[in-house]
Amino acid sequence: MTEKNKVRVALIGAGAWSGAVCNAMMKSKKVELVTCFDIIPEKHKALSEKFGCRHEASYEDVLKRNDIDAVHLISPNAVHAEQAILAARHGKHVFVEKPLANTIPDGKNTIAACQKANVVLMVGQHLRRLAGFRKLKALIADGAIGEPIQVEANFSQNLGFALTPESFRWRGDDTGCPAGALMTLGIHHADLLNYLLGPIETVFAYFNKLYIEAPVEDVNTTICQFKSGVLGYLGTNYASPKSCWVSVYGTEANLRCTVTLQELPFEEYLLRWQMIDEDTRVQIFRKDKTGGEDIALNVGNPILEEIDEFADCIRTGKNPETDGDGSLQALAYIRAAIESARTGKQAKIEI
Repeated sequence: MTEKNKVRVALIGAGAWSGAVCNAMMKSKKVELVTCFDIIPEKHKALSEKFGCRHEASYEDVLKRNDIDAVHLISPNAVHAEQAILAARHGKHVFVEKPLANTIPDGKNTIAACQKANVVLMVGQHLRRLAGFRKLKALIADGAIGEPIQVEANFSQNLGFALTPESFRWRGDDTGCPAGALMTLGIHHADLLNYLLGPIETVFAYFNKLYIEAPVEDVNTTICQFKSGVLGYLGTNYASPKSCWVSVYGTEANLRCTVTLQELPFEEYLLRWQMIDEDTRVQIFRKDKTGGEDIALNVGNPILEEIDEFADCIRTGKNPETDGDGSLQALAYIRAAIESARTGKQAKIEI
């Protein structure tokens, strides 16, 4: 793809994750970062200086530009739907970082608006793109574990202690980040579990607030049942050291993928996600054999892979791997967990 036919992108939201995304964009041969916007002017000015793009005074000014093909939304959850729908109405393709929205109605409205405008809608669910989780998918599909029985997963970090009232994640309702760590971190695994073994039909959840100051749950445990009958556990919290792993149990073998999340300054840690395959280990534990066997992985860049696929979909009309409908499934898991934790009863995944 030449400079002339690169997809021209505007970045919306200049928080911490924007640095990792922009860094990947600089490596891409398929996209060009043209401009950016954040509601805090100092943030988008700093980003524009660092990455050599323009910045705009408002989101509306971004959408008025004729030299923008797409927007990449890294804004608070509660405005994802509003911003995506407005972009679609202006004929701009939409990449929105997870979650698609905070609520199912907002998610559906976003999908409908993008379909009506005939623009690509892609959701940033990069965890499934890690080499280790791709390998788990392939091994399960090839029958390496026999018939799947059970899956366990956890994605946790002590981000909750750093929350302040200015952060949208401080609020645990639909104006902020409902379900706390489950919406921030666990939604990646909700998408991943559907990818590996889905679809999931029911959820039973416990939420607690134990240690952090913010008025939002800091520990979430969910038990789920897949359509196939496979049972699963997904845990996530805002208060412990970093943890990211998945174990899949089968009649012939078990698999375990462990992602070692490095202890680095926060912005460096986020940049490390482009090289996370180097920190990933997959083991298979075969029936009648003692101990695990390491499985070789091909190292990639999951963040760059997402960005390049988005550009390819815009140019070819192909549907993204993590499209609106698939991401609605992950969101539905979170909403069912919220309902279960509220009522103390099992909740169905409903869309």
